[in-house]
Amino acid sequence: MRIEARHTRRLKLVSLLGIGFAVALAFRLASLQLWAGEAYTAQARSQHEKRTVLQANRGHILDRHGRVLVTNLEAQSFFLNSNISELDNLRAIAVRFSRRDGEDSAEVLKRLRGKRSFVWLARKVMDGLPEDRVPEGVGRMVEMRRSYPMGTLAGQVLGYTDIDNVGIDGIEHHFDALLKGKPGEMVSRVDARGKALGALGAVLRLPEDGGDLVLTIDTDYQSIAEEELEAAVARFQARSGIAIVTQPNTGEILAMANVPLYDPNAFGRYDPKVRRNRAVTDLYEPGSTFKVVAFAGALEEKDYAPEDRIFCENGTMKVAGGVIRDTHPHGWLTVREVIEASSNIGTIKIARTLGKAEFFRYIRLFGFGSLTGGNLPGEVPGDVKHPSKWSERSLETIAIGQELGVTALQMVTAYGAVANGGRLLAPRIFLKTLRGDSVVSVQRPQVVRQVISPQTAATVTGVLGGAVTRGTGSNARVSGYQVAGKTGTAQKALEGGRGYAPNDYNASFIGYLPAERPELLCLVIVDSPKGIRWGSKVAAPVFSRIMQRILSLRKTRLRHRAVVDGKEGDGRSEKQVPVLKGLSRESALRVLDRRGFQARVLGSDTRVLDQAVQQKEVLLYVAPDSSGQVEGEVRTPDVVGVPLRQAVYRLTAAGLRVETSGSGRVVGQTPRAGTAVERGTVCRIEGRSVASNEL
Repeated sequence: MRIEARHTRRLKLVSLLGIGFAVALAFRLASLQLWAGEAYTAQARSQHEKRTVLQANRGHILDRHGRVLVTNLEAQSFFLNSNISELDNLRAIAVRFSRRDGEDSAEVLKRLRGKRSFVWLARKVMDGLPEDRVPEGVGRMVEMRRSYPMGTLAGQVLGYTDIDNVGIDGIEHHFDALLKGKPGEMVSRVDARGKALGALGAVLRLPEDGGDLVLTIDTDYQSIAEEELEAAVARFQARSGIAIVTQPNTGEILAMANVPLYDPNAFGRYDPKVRRNRAVTDLYEPGSTFKVVAFAGALEEKDYAPEDRIFCENGTMKVAGGVIRDTHPHGWLTVREVIEASSNIGTIKIARTLGKAEFFRYIRLFGFGSLTGGNLPGEVPGDVKHPSKWSERSLETIAIGQELGVTALQMVTAYGAVANGGRLLAPRIFLKTLRGDSVVSVQRPQVVRQVISPQTAATVTGVLGGAVTRGTGSNARVSGYQVAGKTGTAQKALEGGRGYAPNDYNASFIGYLPAERPELLCLVIVDSPKGIRWGSKVAAPVFSRIMQRILSLRKTRLRHRAVVDGKEGDGRSEKQVPVLKGLSRESALRVLDRRGFQARVLGSDTRVLDQAVQQKEVLLYVAPDSSGQVEGEVRTPDVVGVPLRQAVYRLTAAGLRVETSGSGRVVGQTPRAGTAVERGTVCRIEGRSVASNEL
């Protein structure tokens, strides 16, 4: 049978195609085996393996005594993963979890019906759901949540982390690399649906937990500074307040308080202005506390000696563009008296002897206009203009603390240089790092430069001591100690414009003790107090109360006896009782409870006027606020011969206000006993110790 040519051609074509397909298939098989085998093996392995990141525990933050400021707690997180659209109870799930965080259920449902295969329902909640109440299809995992067990204590200093434990602000942000550690990795086998095969996977890399950070902060000092500052801000209806306590010989920051307070556990509820650490981020005009710069510079350059006399123009002096006045007019004053009386005119004349260039040099030597070197998060360098940009009156106004911006941290650093013999030290908030029980690194005191000689520093300290003993800082005195310090009352510049607000001031005081061998330095700033604006009346008493309470702590080297009755050895030693005078009743009770004391309140009002110890119980005498007036007439009780504390209680219980001096038993009172006076009248009593143990 004859085959047609066209059929032959067709057979040949089919044969060629078959041979070509066979060759291509053989080549493909060969390439898979010889060249692409490893790639496909890896791809197959990846489809049956699941890699999981093993989170490292974030390091703790501790105070200088090892007390925990920041730690981690186990929390539960809930999620939906894969085939979300197939669930028929999405609406119920959306309603259930929207109630936990206040999010609208419609928004939650919208996220659930989106294109993503993985959706978080709730992250790191402390009050998780029981196993039998977790909706079907909802996954649950344990995560670590950052916790601040002391609440508002040092909130602005510590900062906070986001939901993924990444440091966002404060110490948490600045030391994030140290605290966060290094994550690990685990691999496990899964089936085609992603379900794990077997209970355990293989750990490829173990997580390395973050290091623990030890701060210089003392939680006792911090709580005292915050409580006293908060009380002052409330009393004077001020906008805010700052208080810093340091050790001037090492630069260690023992307390850094910002009021209003805020709780990092709920950072989202607070305005960013409240969350920032204003002690290092905000500038203010320091006013009279800045006068120490011109004074120290003139002494160092031997332009003046403390007993040289300066004519203070009887309180009024013309300068370029206007007139500068003293609060109280003076004629001739010694240089020492210029600082004690805080004379603007005397200070300006001292600065003029230095001249612009030399005065500017000392401003920079004391650290103003540059970062302090303390590596505190958010710190700004301040605003100090070069003399080439000064106006005709800049020398005069800067000398008295106007026309420049400084931070609270710069001010304590500058005064620390005077207190420690003329050395400018970088402030320190970081003390050491730990890994387990091992110390990894320690930060040592860092001397930036010698600003003035030890002799000049000692002279300045002596004059600042007189400013407290005889001058404007008398309300900062601390019984048993010589305090060196300076008040400041600075009119605030108008925001975004020229000039000053007519009734808006910063009241401040900065000082250190004991003056002869300083170990504690404290700055207090009260922003925009109402009614009373003077640093001597607003800030200086806060300094005194902070120092008294710190010094009454049992572990403080400078501790002195608290103001209590009773003898040593009876129940709790009087040395253990903190000084509570001036605190609100609630704050005083909180302090006593924290230290394990029983307390009894005598009186019905809000502020502690005095205290005493009776057996093992601390008595708190409270009375009407000293600023208030109570109508009606009373006769003055006879308190001569009565212990001072009991006398205070009797007089306040009668509706009188009390001013005291001395200690021990009352030896005199004004008005005399039996005098008819209006309620709210001030009664002055004088005490005198009759034995060495009556303190």
